[in-house]
Amino acid sequence: MALVMFDYDGVIVDSLDVFTSRFTQACRENGFKEVNVAKDVLSLFDGNVYESMMRRGLAETTIDNILERYEVLQGEQLAELQLFNGIREALIRISEKHQVYVITSNLSSATIRILNQNGIDCFKDVIGAEKEKSKIKKIHNTMAIHPGIPAYYVGDTKGDMIEGKKAGTQTIGVTWGWHSPQKIKEGSPDYLVNTPEELADYLVKV
Repeated sequence: MALVMFDYDGVIVDSLDVFTSRFTQACRENGFKEVNVAKDVLSLFDGNVYESMMRRGLAETTIDNILERYEVLQGEQLAELQLFNGIREALIRISEKHQVYVITSNLSSATIRILNQNGIDCFKDVIGAEKEKSKIKKIHNTMAIHPGIPAYYVGDTKGDMIEGKKAGTQTIGVTWGWHSPQKIKEGSPDYLVNTPEELADYLVKV
């Protein structure tokens, strides 16, 4: 048995267009004008998205305000979000052997709603940005619940790979998400997979 922690956006759900539209609107409404198109959004995920925003001068209170506004705006479009083909089946296979969690920069409530809408109930917990902004801390806290077993973090961005490594996990990059395979490789993933089926095939063997 292993601990397998999943990012949400770009790994489970195809959400870049909705995230870009609503997140940039929330940023503009709170005076952060540097994020306007998908390229701007993706650049924030070269590391931890919230640390990237703070490095650009945003106070944590402003980031919290952006998150609160984004939660409202995102809620208007949740019905439009689609799972990636094959990911539901892959998650079920993986959860039959391992302890699985979602650790995301998104909000827990919206994530849970989409998972429930798609009949996915295999996760032990969903740990979103409102609980803790640092993925490293969230990963550490989850690993502490399951000591002594191998830990993996599955993500789709360079930042996911960096944070997973810093937290002490094996990192698995997926190529169907937000960052290109070339960009993900800049984070030095331990493994790179091209389909949900390949991801499940790998993890059920560990």
